[in-house]
Amino acid sequence: MAPVGKPKKTVKETSTVHRPTSKASVGAKRGRDDGDGKPKKTVKETSTVHRPTSKASLGAKSGRDDGDGKQKKTVKETSIVHLPPDEELTTEQINEYYRQFFGSQGFIVPDYGGRLCGGVGPYSMTDKYRQKLVKDMIQKSLRIYNRKNKVNFEFDKLVRVNAGAVAGLMFYITFNARSGDDAPQTFYSKVWKSFNGYIKVQFCVIGNAQEVGTSQDAGTSQESGITQA
Repeated sequence: MAPVGKPKKTVKETSTVHRPTSKASVGAKRGRDDGDGKPKKTVKETSTVHRPTSKASLGAKSGRDDGDGKQKKTVKETSIVHLPPDEELTTEQINEYYRQFFGSQGFIVPDYGGRLCGGVGPYSMTDKYRQKLVKDMIQKSLRIYNRKNKVNFEFDKLVRVNAGAVAGLMFYITFNARSGDDAPQTFYSKVWKSFNGYIKVQFCVIGNAQEVGTSQDAGTSQESGITQA
């Protein structure tokens, strides 16, 4: 028998003193405690209460949040993906393009040249296929030049590549090459590539861009062949 004067330990009296927190109360209303005033472990359940919004969930699937339920600021990133259409070229820009094109025979043109119908613009060297293609054209051009002039120039450095659509692609390649220990020379090679891979070197000359296409006697040659992609 319990000693007189000492109250019994009752769950109800203890529970009224040590009330669960507000979150535990929510759990108790939903049947997530066992009546002893202590909430069960509901970490996973609680995490489902604070779910991100539908937009944040979409961002999470795309890797745009860091797992804290908060969406990152992606407005600027989205605007980069969905670029606005190119603005129409002005008359001044078009005139400048033709001035540069005819002054250099296509070897020096503005960056926007490719936006013109039939225009020539920079050729992007972003992948290995394009890099190999241009390298093969340079080697073919040098082989022609060396045989024609009985010299032995070797490729040194690529300077610039432009291209325009002409029943395939017409390439305007500027590169440096050297013979032995001599200083490198600047070469200009115009090469046509058809849709089926047929390649023809129109000419390959040493000089400057302004002289290209006006005097092609020295070092001008042609050769055709098939280049495997």
